Amino acid sequence: MKLKCLFALSLLFSLQAFAQLSSINGVGTFEIRNAGAILDKNRDVDGYYFYYVMDKLKGGNNEFAIQILDKNLNEVAKKSYVDNKNTFLMKSSFNNQAMMFVTCNLREKKIELLTFDKTANQKESVKIPLESNEIRYLQMQQQTGDFNVLFPVDNKGFLFNKFEDNKKMGYSLKYYPTDGGKAWEYNSPEDSKEILSINPIEVNEKYVVALEASRPNIMSRKITIRTKVIDVNTGKLLFERENSRQNKPRLINNAFLTENNDLILMGEYFKDGDNILSDKSLGLFSEIIDINGNTKKEVFNSWKDDISKLTKSSGNFIDERGYVYFHKIVRTQTNEYYAIGEYFKKTVSAAGIGLAILSQGNAATTQLTISDAVVFKFNSDFKLVKIQDFAKSVSRAPSISDFGSPQLNANALKSFGAFDYEYTQVDPVNDRFFSCFIDYERLKGEKNKNAFKTIIYDEGTLSEDKIYLQQEGKSFRVLPAKIGNVLLVEYDKKKKEISLHLEKINIK
Repeated sequence: MKLKCLFALSLLFSLQAFAQLSSINGVGTFEIRNAGAILDKNRDVDGYYFYYVMDKLKGGNNEFAIQILDKNLNEVAKKSYVDNKNTFLMKSSFNNQAMMFVTCNLREKKIELLTFDKTANQKESVKIPLESNEIRYLQMQQQTGDFNVLFPVDNKGFLFNKFEDNKKMGYSLKYYPTDGGKAWEYNSPEDSKEILSINPIEVNEKYVVALEASRPNIMSRKITIRTKVIDVNTGKLLFERENSRQNKPRLINNAFLTENNDLILMGEYFKDGDNILSDKSLGLFSEIIDINGNTKKEVFNSWKDDISKLTKSSGNFIDERGYVYFHKIVRTQTNEYYAIGEYFKKTVSAAGIGLAILSQGNAATTQLTISDAVVFKFNSDFKLVKIQDFAKSVSRAPSISDFGSPQLNANALKSFGAFDYEYTQVDPVNDRFFSCFIDYERLKGEKNKNAFKTIIYDEGTLSEDKIYLQQEGKSFRVLPAKIGNVLLVEYDKKKKEISLHLEKINIK
């Protein structure tokens, strides 16, 4: 696992390259995740936003600041406001029209949604009260530092995902428009006898595609997963499917729209009767669905036959290489699809076994072992035509549970930063994309180094660029920048300063 909060980045140049530097001073407290890129209508970076504590005030309050820079790191706006010191930022996002910040104060039992435009002018805020059981669930999430609560709808609004304290724990999806549209809610049944949760895996201008999980109680291993497709403009449920063991058991990982506004679901398929929570999948599937939930086309690529042949594996692809967690799927102008992912396996953890002994069996004894980056190329009919690997050092992350499948553990650990993947930036004008990773390279005869690696698609081919980075004991984050660049964000707690480095990516 990348230890993102233990070191910072500064560039080591092997060639003379362009670098642009800037800084934000007077920063009292800053969590490195509380920054993001502002994108324009073409998905290119137009600027950046930062949320931080400026100063601690009397009476138990803090002065918070929201600062906006343009894509060349020049200040556009800065606004401050006063709030209770126990307030913390759960999540922030930008939807091409506005920024939304989800703040929480567990002592005051409330969540507040703060909305600002591109020049940091504040819109009307929304206050949401919290029940005691909801607070307990949020406290568990707070330990990880990641909250799966906010999803931008480009040029439309934001979707907020909240626990609901019903007869048992449930959920509420609340939509807040920024384009003058209508707000809506989609809630789980208040009288449900099961614990219900929901995880949106795709939110676009047409649909919300979400996976709903239900279980009798929090310790139960009997979990039912349903795929729900909701109209993003009205909140109406268009259709749902239950991924049962008897009828086409599948684990859906990705969803996106075609140019004809059909919905494409992608993931892994299983043998009838298999349990998607514990059994091995047979391979990858792609399914094209219309707005009524009717299947227009299905394509299957098996691990054993189709995928193993492309990689010249001697046996089963999964046994030799591992599963693949796909982070992003990009459609090119030639109507081909590139799925960018990382290999992973579930392995025994020596440290986990030791911890389980000390905790009397209350810790996981397995881990996810994450290895190379990989790109799967599909043709316009979603037939797999090529697999290309990109070497990367092994990283490891403790499993959430020893009982769940490798795939379910990977889905859970993704939100904890277990993988080395950072982001993918698409350049539609030049038909290129850049998929970026942070890799901790273990080098022989010299000090180990961190490398910022970029897989570049250009003129129909894939290449790789690498920039070495060195450790300096500061926290850091990597953000996308204007096309062909990357922004390195460092925070120095002693100096109370955020340093920004805008660096070029080498396109061969």
